[in-house]
Amino acid sequence: MELTPGQLSSLNEMGIPVWEFRSNKAEETTAVVDEIISQQPSEKLLNCDWVVMIDDQNYGEQAQRLLHAMLLSIGIEEQQLVIIDAKQLTQLKNVSAQQKVLIVLGNDMAKEQLGESVVRGSVHKTLDSQISTVVSFALDDLLENPQNKADAWQDLQLAKQASFQ
Repeated sequence: MELTPGQLSSLNEMGIPVWEFRSNKAEETTAVVDEIISQQPSEKLLNCDWVVMIDDQNYGEQAQRLLHAMLLSIGIEEQQLVIIDAKQLTQLKNVSAQQKVLIVLGNDMAKEQLGESVVRGSVHKTLDSQISTVVSFALDDLLENPQNKADAWQDLQLAKQASFQ
């Protein structure tokens, strides 16, 4: 049985996982990813502690697996986070000052969206709020340059520390 986009969105917002058969067809994966990224995460955004901002242009199946492995390595599960793109960043400005951690995957995207001073290697307070922001490498960069994974691990450790502050 195939669920409609509205049903998937409702289940996702309630934190109910939906299992799907894997497919080797890149087109189907891209369609599912586009659907997830285009959803308005406002409801989930209010209830999660972790926000990950990605470049939706390069969020294929390999990038998805890498991101989930990275987050699981520091103890973050799918129901604890919301994935956004740069277009959805403005929604964070309207979120109350509760403790949130924003992980921006892409140094260039971070500079473009949050300012030149927001760079890798430290925790930043951004969006005129209590949101702790950590910048790391873009997923496609990590896939192309595995030698950057050690530095990305350090960035994830910073994000984990920021969640306790």
